[in-house]
Amino acid sequence: MRQAVKAFVLLLFAVFIFILHETGEITRFINPNYLYFSQIASVIFLFLFFIQVPRIFTHLQIENDHSECGLWGCNHDAGEGGLTLKTIFAYGLIIMPLLTGFLLPYKDFGAAEALKRGISYSTHDHGHLEEHDILDGQLERRVKEMLKQSVIHFNNENFASYIGAITTYPNSFVGKSIVLEGFILEDDSLTSNHSIITRFLVTHCVADAHATGIVIENGASFGIQENSWIRVKGELNVQKGDSILFPIINVSSWEEIQSPIDPYVYP
Repeated sequence: MRQAVKAFVLLLFAVFIFILHETGEITRFINPNYLYFSQIASVIFLFLFFIQVPRIFTHLQIENDHSECGLWGCNHDAGEGGLTLKTIFAYGLIIMPLLTGFLLPYKDFGAAEALKRGISYSTHDHGHLEEHDILDGQLERRVKEMLKQSVIHFNNENFASYIGAITTYPNSFVGKSIVLEGFILEDDSLTSNHSIITRFLVTHCVADAHATGIVIENGASFGIQENSWIRVKGELNVQKGDSILFPIINVSSWEEIQSPIDPYVYP
């Protein structure tokens, strides 16, 4: 029975990962750049399942073979032990991901998780940059590319690089028009209780997901509820707090949108 349970668990893991890939839900857990790793994992689980199956019948043959039993009886399964608390805990720990994966609905991160993990709306300490000159390199090329655009449109592909450029050199983008999508978060630690239009960046998997965004004028005054997904249009400006300059969007218009199928950004 124990060998059969092991084989069944291995098969369930292979099937579970296959289902996640087939439905596309796998990208809600890991960066798409690492999909091939999970595909390899499902193949390995299936391979181990086929290795495990013969052990079920081999074990049965050993149990039925009494040729080497002594005068005091047989003890074929002494090494495996009975059903102990340690065994139950070990199997429960292994099966738990399968139970949660098959039985519980998936939930995307939102405002509550962003506040719990902390949100970044400025990535640079501007106290030591007198004129905030743009440094040489890839970031400089990105900033110049963005400044040439009449309207800066954010999407999943450019979100991480665009927001990095804007939060590092906010003064360079004062007056630029911007179009941005994300969910609304109310951060009480901000002056005048400004809202933040937010996205989660997932580098490897959701375990390392971190929230980042741009401050907008108080969303509550527009009637925008927290966790609502919106598309906002406006003009970039800068506000100062201690040694940090953070960009802020002066909203000209906004509209509520459906939460995207894939709500995360993969830098």
